[in-house]
Amino acid sequence: MIVSVKRCVLAARSCKIFGPLILLTCAVLFLLHNLFNNEILLQITSQKRSGVKISIDNEIITPIASEFLQVDIQSQTPIGEYLWNHLLEGTKEFIPDRATYKGNKVVDDLNFTFQSGDAEISISPNSNVVLVIDGSSQLNQKKEELLLKNMLLFHPPKSLFLVILGDNACSNNQWIVRYLSSNGGPISATFMVRSSFLDDENEVYQWPLGVATHRDFPLFWADEIDILSPRPFTCNYFYFGTNPVRNATQDVIPQLFKELKLENSCYLKMSSKTAFSTIESLGEYIQVVSDSDLSLCPAAENGSPETHCIYEAFSLGSVPVVEDVTTSCGRDSLFLLKKHKAPFILVKSLENELRDVIANENRMNLQEKIARRATVVNWYADFRHRMTRQFYRVIHSKLNL
Repeated sequence: MIVSVKRCVLAARSCKIFGPLILLTCAVLFLLHNLFNNEILLQITSQKRSGVKISIDNEIITPIASEFLQVDIQSQTPIGEYLWNHLLEGTKEFIPDRATYKGNKVVDDLNFTFQSGDAEISISPNSNVVLVIDGSSQLNQKKEELLLKNMLLFHPPKSLFLVILGDNACSNNQWIVRYLSSNGGPISATFMVRSSFLDDENEVYQWPLGVATHRDFPLFWADEIDILSPRPFTCNYFYFGTNPVRNATQDVIPQLFKELKLENSCYLKMSSKTAFSTIESLGEYIQVVSDSDLSLCPAAENGSPETHCIYEAFSLGSVPVVEDVTTSCGRDSLFLLKKHKAPFILVKSLENELRDVIANENRMNLQEKIARRATVVNWYADFRHRMTRQFYRVIHSKLNL
């Protein structure tokens, strides 16, 4: 309509005989154009007041139902906090009288609610439920299966999805197989951390471990990270834990620092205390990783190469140096990160390869490091969003929307 009015005016200027008639036509078109726009605005205002969403496509108003499908996320383990806070980017508030955290977030046509804490799981009748559980030990697996059985007996959901923290023993979490929908069970899809004995990307999906939300590691946005300033530390290594059984690399790193004379260029902290037991210790950790070009992330005590250290380094623009080892049953816990082309440095052994890693690092200039930091923080932001989209797509497709 705007283009038509503009053409009328140009035509009137070029035609002396019919100019007045053309201008009259222009005036009529202009009046109709304004009336049409006012009608659109009235429709928009009216429908907004009535709570109906509208979309404008080629100046056609299409009412959209304001109904959302409810999906309740019930979390019994910190990986649920990673799903909610870091992937779905939801917020939550503490409910003191119930000792729980609750939140709500709408993603397209799905209305997600979130609950975590010590309170008993509360499930609405005929609801769609995402149950987040801890299957990292045999004791936990028995407890979580009992929880699942009780829920199915007393509060059966309309649809059920599972997010489970697995272990590195490939058989220990196979108890869920009989509950999968392909075997006549109630679980439509499972997102599994670490264990990958069934990751067929159709019913069971490998899922990231993420940052240590149980230590209150926060979500950082890519534009919050300083990637331009020189970083005082070439690398860092933190070890916290009361477990006397550490893997070989965890024991050898302090000696490596001495042999390679890294005491002044790299930050080392070994402690038998619980990790980040105070806000100050968490702040120290975040500051040191932010000040380091590399973060050393050896395999965990349970033998898994996938650790919180990897994701925390990514989020702060520090490149994780990761031991690329298989689990005791031959599984690759880094498969998901490799699939998404994570920008980490993989070594078979930190003990044997750290010298070369540091030498390569020392050959890089600041501009090269800045470019790499930008790659790291942007990759991690994109990775989080890809995991969110996959989570949404799977639930959406299984609910047959």
